Amino acid sequence: MADRRAEGLRSEIDRQIEERGWCTIPDVLIGIGMLSEKKYDEWKKGNVFCLEDVCSASLSQLHSVVTEIKAYASECALKPSVNRYSVEGRPSVPLRFTKSGDVVRERLYSTHYLDPWQAQEIRRGRKS
Repeated sequence: MADRRAEGLRSEIDRQIEERGWCTIPDVLIGIGMLSEKKYDEWKKGNVFCLEDVCSASLSQLHSVVTEIKAYASECALKPSVNRYSVEGRPSVPLRFTKSGDVVRERLYSTHYLDPWQAQEIRRGRKS
């Protein structure tokens, strides 16, 4: 079962990298069915305390998935980039990912993983 989940996770990351050159934790969670787009939108609007509250997985499952994403991104030599998430229309109001507010986990959830070469190729293709 864990192997199947890891395979689905890796496939989703690969799909996002191929499609746009980067992946994000929330987008991967949506792609593997642990987060609905509707609940993600509610979180982005600031209507939910934290992203973990609206995911359809236990905290231990979520933390395991986020750790697996980081490990696979490292294995693929993707460049990590910590991003600031804020409430839509209110850039001074940060969004919270975790119930605990743990700085390390917050940082992990807000990291995007970039394939600079693929992103550049996609941009070139869109300019043509």
